[in-house]
Amino acid sequence: MTNAATRAYQPNAFWRRLGSRPLRAMIGVAFTLLFLVLALSQTSFRTVAATLAKTDFIWILAAMGSYAVNLSLRGWRWQIILRSSHVLPYPAVVRLLLVGYGLNVILPARLGELARAEMLKNTAAVSRTEALASIVIERLFDGLAVISLLSVGLLLSPLHRDSQNLLTNLALTGGVAFGAIAVAILLTNHLPLARLAAKWRIAGRILAVQDYSAILRTRRGLLVAACTLLIYVPDTLTLWLIVKALGMGLGFSGTLVLAGAASLSTLLPSGPAFIGPLQFAYMLAIRFSGGSAALGIAAATLAQTCILLLVALLATVLLAFRFAWTAGFRAGGTSANLRSILPSLETDA
Repeated sequence: MTNAATRAYQPNAFWRRLGSRPLRAMIGVAFTLLFLVLALSQTSFRTVAATLAKTDFIWILAAMGSYAVNLSLRGWRWQIILRSSHVLPYPAVVRLLLVGYGLNVILPARLGELARAEMLKNTAAVSRTEALASIVIERLFDGLAVISLLSVGLLLSPLHRDSQNLLTNLALTGGVAFGAIAVAILLTNHLPLARLAAKWRIAGRILAVQDYSAILRTRRGLLVAACTLLIYVPDTLTLWLIVKALGMGLGFSGTLVLAGAASLSTLLPSGPAFIGPLQFAYMLAIRFSGGSAALGIAAATLAQTCILLLVALLATVLLAFRFAWTAGFRAGGTSANLRSILPSLETDA
């Protein structure tokens, strides 16, 4: 193998770069411990364990099936977004999405999104900037959707419920944040970037983003919005089934509140599987609906072990096959660049 090929073959480079960022890991651990303490201050480990012991796994199996439908629809939506500049086969898009989502469960700070963008760049000749732009648009629609779910759930619920003030503040803060992102993306369409791209590199990158931000003003944007609404049918059903497995049937408004709070909690720094913030969000939402703190923490734990962990395992299997495929080329004397599997956090797009 040539020296260039040897340099390209660096399967541990990404992990070494992660290890060189202890501050990020420390923040994640701090948030995990903080929210676990806040959640468990309302109950005890023994009560949570007793609640988990009552799990009816028939409902969990149904939740797994519902989440599989959710992921398949998310793959379809990302394919639609990518059509702004690239036409990719559905199976390839779904595989990339599954790996990205699985690595989000394992890695802090949603680094799975960077992995997804890097793999898309190397497998479909899509620039890293374009790949990240498509993911930003995808997540913007998700953010607006979960804020809407949370807000509608709160509006449909009786006043003066437990945790209502905190959940209302969460909806307002999230609405302002995602609204500002949407406005900023729309404004990029009015910048004279074509003339500036030759002089300023950053302008060229933003110009690449315009291909995707323009989707917000086209019919394709309406299709993506409709697809997003469709996605959150099995998404919210999955949460309802998980809670039902513990013996509690959530009402319509309570399910919407849980979907919104749980999704927003995953934006916070945390350890693997969003441990801590997810327990706290479930606890708030379940108490809002009249359930116990122990049931909320138990439901979050079921979601992590029976849903998120499976996605992470599937992502690991897909990556293992990709490593094996790449290693086969290496054995045959062909240069194998494993950065097509894990993203470079230091190189430019």
